[in-house]
Amino acid sequence: MDKYLSVITNFGCHGRCPYCIVRENGIKVPKSTVDGLDKLEDAITLTGANIVSISGGGDPLYRYSDNPLVPMYLGMVMGICIKAGIPMEMHTSYTESEFPYHFCKRVVYHLQSVEDLECVERHGTEIVRVVFVATEKLSKEDITKISDFVHSSDQIDELSFRQMVNERYETEYYNHDFLKTGHEKGLWHYIRQKDYNIYYAENRIYTKFSEIGEDDGRTDL
Repeated sequence: MDKYLSVITNFGCHGRCPYCIVRENGIKVPKSTVDGLDKLEDAITLTGANIVSISGGGDPLYRYSDNPLVPMYLGMVMGICIKAGIPMEMHTSYTESEFPYHFCKRVVYHLQSVEDLECVERHGTEIVRVVFVATEKLSKEDITKISDFVHSSDQIDELSFRQMVNERYETEYYNHDFLKTGHEKGLWHYIRQKDYNIYYAENRIYTKFSEIGEDDGRTDL
C-alpha cells in the first residue's frame, strides 16, 4: 500500500481557483526555497514514504517557464526521488506546461469544468487522474457529464470528487448522497475531507495540513 509524503510548495498563486483553502483559512504555507529540500531525504526515511506527492499552497507549476527556481526545485525533488528509489506524483491545475509530466507515476489534474477535460493529455505511461471539488455550483448534471466524459476517454484513467472545505475549515456536503452512491457503484472516487498524508514544507513535517507554517504540530528534521 502506498504511503505518501506530500511536498507542499508555494511559488506564488495564479488566483484561478474559485475557492482557495489556504487563502480562506489563513494557512501559512512558507515560500518554497531550494534550501527547503535539504531534509527531504531524511523525511522520506523517517516517514517510511514510498511515494512523494507534489502539491501546494499555490500550484506547483506556477511560473514554471519564467521562474528559474521552479524547474530547479522540482528537478531536485526528482533527483531525490530517484536516489530514494521511489516514484513521484504531481498535483496541478495546469494541463499545458513544459514540466515533464511523463516522469511521474501519476499526474492529478485539479479541474473546474467539463470543458477543462478536453485539455487533459497523457504524456507517457503515467496514470492520469482528474479531480473536481464538490462546490455549490457543481450540479448533479455536471457530475454526470464529467463521469461520462472520463469513462469514454482514452487519456484519463481515474476520476475523483473531493469534498469542499469552507472558510471555517468545515466540510461542506454538496450532493453528498449522489456522490456517495456513485462512489459505491464504482463510477468515481468520492474523497472525504481528512488528512490522508504526511506533509513536508521547508525542512519540517506536519500531520495536519491546517498546521503548516505553525510551530504547533510540526516536526523539525
